[in-house]
Amino acid sequence: MKRFKMLLNANFSGPQAWLLLAIRRGYVADAGIELEFTPGTGAYNAAPGLVARDFDLAYGDLNSLIEVAAAEPERAPTCVYALFNASAAAVAVPAGSPIATPADLKGTHLIGHASDVGLRTFRAFAEATGLDPDSVRVETADGAMAELVARLDSERGPHGLFGYVSTITAALAAQGKDAATQLRWLRYDRYAPFFYGSGFMASPRVIAEEPEALTRLVAAINRGVVEALADEEAALDAVLSFAPEADREVERIRWKTTLGVELAHPDGERLGLGMIDAARFTESVRRHASAQNLPRVPATERLFSARFLPPAAELARTRQTQGAVA
Repeated sequence: MKRFKMLLNANFSGPQAWLLLAIRRGYVADAGIELEFTPGTGAYNAAPGLVARDFDLAYGDLNSLIEVAAAEPERAPTCVYALFNASAAAVAVPAGSPIATPADLKGTHLIGHASDVGLRTFRAFAEATGLDPDSVRVETADGAMAELVARLDSERGPHGLFGYVSTITAALAAQGKDAATQLRWLRYDRYAPFFYGSGFMASPRVIAEEPEALTRLVAAINRGVVEALADEEAALDAVLSFAPEADREVERIRWKTTLGVELAHPDGERLGLGMIDAARFTESVRRHASAQNLPRVPATERLFSARFLPPAAELARTRQTQGAVA
């Protein structure tokens, strides 16, 4: 039995249902692998955390991976399964706000957690939409998502909040509130569709020394993805088996919102989840590297490898009819 140390994006929750289902149904164990999890502190911290703390595997944001690969090309992980093929990020504004498009953000004040994906990729988002990123005051803020939502003020500011659509929606649902009536979204997947979201990454050591085990693990994970998409209740059962204190209906909202945003890009049907569109990903790398003024632009083949994926016919396929989010 191979034992791998894996850094997660956060604590166990609905958007990880695919991984937890693969474990619960024994697919990971059948692959001869045992995973030792460490909960993370945000998707943007996964790639740098793998390098800094010598993890074998990580699950987190691919834009952060671009930054790590630019700074430490020899130590950076490689994505071997690009699950979330669209950005989960958004700017949330009050439903009655005059802000309706990215152009309306000029002169506004936005807040978000320091490691928030939307905040960290805002410059590329702004440049792609014709907005001068320096015309917006961006400030980091601590606190739970629902608390940050409560701070929004269309007149005095802060005018908007960076966050995942699923995270903010679930945070409000846990308080009995409906994000659909309280907020309007400027979603990155709509205004900057070149962005990818989170993926499953492996360290250079695992790729070099354990390629067969990694191939088996990716196949097991892919099976979990296929079955989580097909059976919502089984997916939620898996989440609750790892996080028994969680509210099932809140996690249902989190999972369904994930399906409707970061798993809803048409590439999920065209190519299958796990695979990238090379031209689109290369554009994403170029835009993010330019916006962040990175020391180098990592090659696409350094950031993503398809060699560990199952055959294309076995990849999970998604349709945009599932879990639509306004």
